[in-house]
Amino acid sequence: MLKVKPKKVRKILFIELLIFFFISGLNLKAQHYYSGDFNPDSLKDVTVTGTVIIDSNYEHSFYYLDENNDGSKDYILNFGPNWYLPDEGNAVRPTNGESITITGGMHVMFDSLNVIVVYQINGEFWRDPFEPMWNNMGNHSHNGTHHQGDCNGYAFGFDHDSLNSINLFGTTIIDSTFIFDSYYLDTNNDSIPDYFLNFGPPWYEPNSNIQKPKNGDEISIVGGMLENNSIPMIIVYLLNGLDWRDSNSVGPLLGGGWAQRNMTDSFFVHSTFDDEDYMNIQPGWYNGGRMHGGGMMTDSLFFQIMEVFPHDIPFSENENIFAGYEIGVFQPNGSNNMWNSGGCGGMMNFNSNINFQLHFNNKQLNGSNWSLENIKAKYWDAQTLNWEEISNAIVDLNNSSVSFSFNTLSNFIILTSNSVTSISNSVNNQVGNKYELYQNYPNPFNPTTTIKYSIPLNEKHGTTKVKLIVYDVLGKIVATLVNERQNSGNNEVIFNANNLPSGIYFYELKIGNYVDVKKMILIK
Repeated sequence: MLKVKPKKVRKILFIELLIFFFISGLNLKAQHYYSGDFNPDSLKDVTVTGTVIIDSNYEHSFYYLDENNDGSKDYILNFGPNWYLPDEGNAVRPTNGESITITGGMHVMFDSLNVIVVYQINGEFWRDPFEPMWNNMGNHSHNGTHHQGDCNGYAFGFDHDSLNSINLFGTTIIDSTFIFDSYYLDTNNDSIPDYFLNFGPPWYEPNSNIQKPKNGDEISIVGGMLENNSIPMIIVYLLNGLDWRDSNSVGPLLGGGWAQRNMTDSFFVHSTFDDEDYMNIQPGWYNGGRMHGGGMMTDSLFFQIMEVFPHDIPFSENENIFAGYEIGVFQPNGSNNMWNSGGCGGMMNFNSNINFQLHFNNKQLNGSNWSLENIKAKYWDAQTLNWEEISNAIVDLNNSSVSFSFNTLSNFIILTSNSVTSISNSVNNQVGNKYELYQNYPNPFNPTTTIKYSIPLNEKHGTTKVKLIVYDVLGKIVATLVNERQNSGNNEVIFNANNLPSGIYFYELKIGNYVDVKKMILIK
């Protein structure tokens, strides 16, 4: 029998009470033991078997797992908000005393029970930490998750419900289990979501300056509704009367279009939430023969381009991906030629080139900690089973886009880049009581230099948001070196300017209201 000291027990109970009051106030994170949003990248994949212990003394039950059957709690199980249910499969929340096997992401706590964010229960799907929910708009949805090594797609093709215009008013409910929040609307004040609000991917930026609502905000929504999901989805057009997304650009085919055998004009197919992500299908595409990998070419095909989380791109463990795209090519019977006889990674050859433009923004680069250096476009080659570079790709940094022409279409295309930062952090007795940005060294430099800065020890919340950017003499950002929360301490960043021309550059540090700028010179 594992013995726990009384002091430890009191500490755990005290922490649980604090968490209870926090949860009761938000009515959102009923299974959240940890008050922050989990970053799936930082979670360790685990599979654990044990007995469920449910504490139902509070408004919403707390779930624990006893791994060694000694009657004590070994893990906290995070099933998401109390109302969360998976949109597929047969998994349900376990009962007290039930023996189960959990697969999930483990967050290591400093002085308490570790938290497991549940992905699967007894092999049944519960949730995908990187699910691109904004793409779940059709009946050809994914059959699982790329996480844990599955190889399925998210392209849904042409067979989906039509969009119905709708006006709604209600209270915002946010599932903040992960750092990329999911938004819902409660229209009848019962604290249960009635609609999923599709604001697009986390990196989507509306043309206006409006921000997404906060949890508990009363909002009005105008959008297009789909009812082919477990909960109706609203593609948001207007938020509180302000433009969020142009309904005309969404179109009736949601990121896709038909190519006919004898068409005489080219046409564009763009991703649903970025008009600058597109394929331009050219006349003469039909080759009258067999498709790559088997099957006969039909005289009409439905093309679709979708942007997904880089983590959802299979076979990509060794690639520095900051943007990932799934391409679907559907036959009139609804089957996806890119699924390669049921799996992903298929290819097709065409008589004419398909022109691509893939667009990205700073949010994508910052989120993956990549830079504007050495951007490449690659496709998955089903024959070599490797990522092959697209040799004719043109990178336009002014428009944040990559363009190329290709007559061999692959199921997956990625944009990769170099990391420009190598960050170290240490907290020691030499840390001062003020923010400090130091002069880079060496200066002038070629092509790398080190930038140091200091965060004082008296930060109230332990970590603080830090942003360190580099821009040229025209004010254009050329690299984002840091964009994250950091602990107090002395920090240094190695900046690699290998792909930048010689000249004067500036680096700017922003921490709360603190801003400092210094000049550096690159000489090649």
